[in-house]
Amino acid sequence: MYAMLCTWPYLAYPINVLSQHMANPNMEHWMAVKRIFRYLQGTLQMKLQFGATSSKEMLGYCDANWGGDLEDRKSTIGFVFMIKGGAISWSNKWQPTIALSTTKVEYMANTQARKDAIWITKLMMDLGYMEEKKMMVIRCNNQGVISLTKNPTHHTQTKHTDVQHHFVQEQVDNGEVRFEYCPTEHMVANVLTKALSKERHHKLINMFGLETS
Repeated sequence: MYAMLCTWPYLAYPINVLSQHMANPNMEHWMAVKRIFRYLQGTLQMKLQFGATSSKEMLGYCDANWGGDLEDRKSTIGFVFMIKGGAISWSNKWQPTIALSTTKVEYMANTQARKDAIWITKLMMDLGYMEEKKMMVIRCNNQGVISLTKNPTHHTQTKHTDVQHHFVQEQVDNGEVRFEYCPTEHMVANVLTKALSKERHHKLINMFGLETS
């Protein structure tokens, strides 16, 4: 978990899954842990690197895996924030409530991502990295979510959505955040929410800013 929290963001999903079985692990879980260690051994030369882009603006990616838990059908959310082409903050969490649609779970995920972005922005300003607060761009791959945050005519149709998640709409209205559509093949946060094929996994971790030094 220390490695995942500090420099290995793409370990977030498997570690999250295995951590749920710490109270009663079996041989299947132990084999999965050994597989993670083998993966770490084979990628020791990979490091987070910055400078792929010159922009100092922070860019966010947010994704969700709707009903990914086969036991209770709760969803997984993941988001990552990047500066100069490298990841500076990331998260992988199980949703505490069961979402009834992909749009709702993505909407809930964007709320969590935006709250994290506010904290990071304040930290950057305190450190002198940012002189003033600017509009944040967060990319997601759900057109329904983007429409929901922009068009107030949809608000009456989403009264079942928890009040805290409408915080995102207020942020959009105030011009503090903008959500952009990102095709699934370029969704960096995808690696934080589900198991992927080898080719796609390597493509996405390179987009994280992880390269062999």
